[in-house]
Amino acid sequence: MSETTSRTRRRALPAPDVLNTRFVEGAGVVQPEPAPPNPPQPFGDLAAASVEELFEAADMVGDGDASSVRSKRRQSVSAITQYLSAFPGGTWQERWTASELDDAEDPIPFSQVRRRWVETGSIVQGVTLMTTFRAIHPSLRALRANMLPNFAEVFLTGQGTADIDAALRAIESSPYSGLSRRRARHDLAAALVTQKIAMSDLTPSALLHYAWEWRRICTTIGNGEVSFGARVLWEILCETGHFPPTTPNTLRRALNGNPHDLAALISRYELRNKAVERLLVDYMRIRVADGLDFSSASALARTLARNFWQTIESVNPDQNDLRLSPETYRAWLERISVKADGQPRIDTDNIQLAVRAFYLDLSAWATAEPERWGMWAAPNPIPPSATRGYAVRQRRRQEGIADRIRVLQPLLPRLVQHIDDELAAARRLLAATQKAQPGELFTCEKIAYRRMWTKYDSDRARWDGTAPVRAQRLSDATVTNAELTEDTAFWTWAVIHTLRLTGVRIEELLELSHLSIRQYQRPNGEVIGLLVIAPSKTDRERVIPMSAELFHVIAEIIRRLTRTGRPIRLVRRWDQAEKQLSEPLPFLFQRHSNTASGCISENVVTRMLRGACQSLAPADHRFSTAKFTAHDFRRLFATDLVNNGVPIHIGAALLGHLSLQTTRGYVAVFDEDVTRHYQQFLDNRRHLRPQAEYRPATTDEWSAFEDHFDTRKVELGTCGRPYGSPCQHEHACIRCPVLRINPDMIPRLKVIEQDLVDRRARAEHEGWKGEIEGIDLTLSLLRQKHAEALRLSGHPRTVHLGMPSAAP
Repeated sequence: MSETTSRTRRRALPAPDVLNTRFVEGAGVVQPEPAPPNPPQPFGDLAAASVEELFEAADMVGDGDASSVRSKRRQSVSAITQYLSAFPGGTWQERWTASELDDAEDPIPFSQVRRRWVETGSIVQGVTLMTTFRAIHPSLRALRANMLPNFAEVFLTGQGTADIDAALRAIESSPYSGLSRRRARHDLAAALVTQKIAMSDLTPSALLHYAWEWRRICTTIGNGEVSFGARVLWEILCETGHFPPTTPNTLRRALNGNPHDLAALISRYELRNKAVERLLVDYMRIRVADGLDFSSASALARTLARNFWQTIESVNPDQNDLRLSPETYRAWLERISVKADGQPRIDTDNIQLAVRAFYLDLSAWATAEPERWGMWAAPNPIPPSATRGYAVRQRRRQEGIADRIRVLQPLLPRLVQHIDDELAAARRLLAATQKAQPGELFTCEKIAYRRMWTKYDSDRARWDGTAPVRAQRLSDATVTNAELTEDTAFWTWAVIHTLRLTGVRIEELLELSHLSIRQYQRPNGEVIGLLVIAPSKTDRERVIPMSAELFHVIAEIIRRLTRTGRPIRLVRRWDQAEKQLSEPLPFLFQRHSNTASGCISENVVTRMLRGACQSLAPADHRFSTAKFTAHDFRRLFATDLVNNGVPIHIGAALLGHLSLQTTRGYVAVFDEDVTRHYQQFLDNRRHLRPQAEYRPATTDEWSAFEDHFDTRKVELGTCGRPYGSPCQHEHACIRCPVLRINPDMIPRLKVIEQDLVDRRARAEHEGWKGEIEGIDLTLSLLRQKHAEALRLSGHPRTVHLGMPSAAP
């Protein structure tokens, strides 16, 4: 079991980013980093070299090549030098700058030059060679306007440095597509050339400047959005350790600067009163120093800066201090009671409590440090009566959540069946599309398709070695990316099943890693799978026993992540709440695409759940209004535990709650049921363990605990009742909700069902109405268990994970 991490250690604010906040999006064009005093010269100082010296350097580029190849290189060097000699300057770079080539908006100047020097060689190849010599440094505009063939390969291999060779090996071994790896090599070469630096000088700031220049110069992407360059290269340099460990692992996060700047948390709301803004910043710094984690600090800053003072300035622009008049307070309270979209706000009490605490803190600090806080001490505008009825409103809110869970509970089996069917259909379509030849017609699920194949697919196959697996439905010409559809269906399936079978929070779900899987072997050889949940909200590490179905889901995830023969990739997860990166870990919920890879985010999980409900809505109108969230599965899990007879303190341990009252709030059952379970637990505990609490178990007690698992084995499967609890259903296993059917006993269920049908016919003949009622109840429960057993039996009994190769 991994070491328990304290909340303070885990939630501590990290060191400031290595990136300067001047790179924040919207700050304008970033100034380039100063060029090093001694720029790299892999072939010596060729800034003003003669043509013969350039010829010798050209022969060194491809040492060992055929004489014809070396001759073409010399012709290319001769072509570019003859053209540049017509322009003024003492160095080749000065002549290059004086020509029309460096400021080219399009490749027309190159086309003119190419026609002029077509007989003596390729001037395009000559530009590539002169750049490799570091004799000229083209601008990014010139590199983008004129696509130099094999520019990145010739330049990077020509530098002959170990760090560049290591970066090339990292790019080649990365899981990205061939096209993305090619773009990463081009970005690496272009960044080194345009900034006149060596690989050791390619810092996060330097590459971020290159990304901004790309955005400023390059054309927009297909959907009209402006793209940034070097996205894949940034991730690779972070993973290989070229960038410092505190560097954000994606370019998008690096563009946001330092998210833990408390002054930025307040200043983003653009308060007019700068004195109050500085006060809020000082207040936040003290609260964070007292141990407030960043997620709570961000919420508090939003409450005080936006919901409080920004709203005060809107209702009373002349307000200059914290002394609010009753009229201003009433106007503010009326304003915050309604959200911007016109909907009533449900957290008004929390806002008033935070503002009231703010005033009380200032008054207390003014007594201790009057010279610093005395000028801000003011009467608290929020009276104690403002939050009167807070407990009642909390209960009404909890009742609404319980009603929602009662609505969702009968819909869960339908959702589970739907995602199983969607994954199976997506896999069948993917297999049929992969078997079809380009342009071939095929049929899947009685629907006619055509395997799509365009020039784009041909180019991808040539550059990447693979092409998108796309199918066009002939009935309406709809094109489906079968690979992407299957990938989305699989991760939706994995997310929903893991949430419903574990009851973990969404953050805990995304933090599951390969290291979270443990096993416990009983003396009789039986192995029990365990899932270790890392400390999260309540800072409590806990262990969840894995059922056979949950173990199957986890095994399928591991099989998918290791299907290439490599171990699960070590990635750094971005904590959306704390705005910080984790250590590199083999996270289970990670995906790989052509241009990016990494852990699945909370927003992606939300979209998956929403998409599953929306796709089911046409077939089941109940899903047109009912929506599942990640936390709904946690409440459904808690409700299912208590309804099936599990003591509430066991449910609290599985859910990671510190208080039984918290677990009680998660359970959507009648209050008397919860009270009955709770009182039964207390009575049993007082009777069994009145004195020696939590003493070490004796050998006999441990043997009895081990034997308990054997006594739970019944004819049809396994009883899931907790340890030490008797059978509450008088061994009526067919009616028991905690019976786990063994798939091998499905034929036995059919025999029992036929026997019940015969007994019911006899009861009808004899007129035994009470017997008929009992048999009907038993039949309905038997058929439910039969359907569930059939669904689970469709899963493979074993999942082959393969043997991943050793890491290089």
